[in-house]
Amino acid sequence: MSHVVAIDGMNFMHRARSGWQMGPAPVMFNFMRNFRSIIDQLKPTRVYFVLEGKALHRKEAFKEYKANRVIDPESPEAAERAKFFAQSDEVIALLKTVFPVTVVRHPHFECDDTIYNLIKRGSSAVQWTVVSNDSDFTQLLNEFDNVKIWNPMKKGYVVCPEYDYVTWKSLRGDGSDNIPGIPGVGDKTAEVLSRDSKMLDEFLVSDVVKSDTFIRNYDLIKFAFWSDEECLEMTSSSPIRDWVPLREVFEKYGFSSLLKEGSWDKFIGTFDSLWG
Repeated sequence: MSHVVAIDGMNFMHRARSGWQMGPAPVMFNFMRNFRSIIDQLKPTRVYFVLEGKALHRKEAFKEYKANRVIDPESPEAAERAKFFAQSDEVIALLKTVFPVTVVRHPHFECDDTIYNLIKRGSSAVQWTVVSNDSDFTQLLNEFDNVKIWNPMKKGYVVCPEYDYVTWKSLRGDGSDNIPGIPGVGDKTAEVLSRDSKMLDEFLVSDVVKSDTFIRNYDLIKFAFWSDEECLEMTSSSPIRDWVPLREVFEKYGFSSLLKEGSWDKFIGTFDSLWG
């Protein structure tokens, strides 16, 4: 069976902010080590590295969506973020031009939606593994039998809940995305309501504010299925294998541990397996 790995690109990239912090390109160094490790572990036949687009339909539905992530452009955090994105851009350029992986992005949808549509429109005979610690991907487990989710922070597979995840999260909200839940509804209450559709209907019909909040949240949290026209707007790079320029970049930044005898062959050997 074909095994496709879809990596939540910026989620995975942010992991590279932790680890080795010396030299001019620590994010690239940490990323390359993490990237090789996950490919070696999961042994896919194809890899999608999925980037973020703009959350247009969610911003239109709820202007405060992810407003908590806006930072002061004059703050030290903004300067640090700019350095991170500069290194991230260089990594992404390498993924597009020397690696046998496919980099995809939809300009008007988030990474989550893109991965969902890749799976939804693909063959059910293909085994997918999504690599992310974003809990929103849990909803995939409710819908697809051929999908696993690997959480790289917890180093384990996500377990499918025994209730509808989107319903549960619509009730309790999502603080990380600035989506407020229904007042008084915590994790346990949300789970009870998600398991009993009759109880949920009675709970929502009793209060128009609760009902409106739930409907809004459900639309924000559930992945968007694209129209055929929207599919055509997704951009995609072609897998390629060209290790000479990659070695030159590693040499430029002094990644000696990746270049020493044995390590380099092991590194490129992991990705050569994708070339088939």
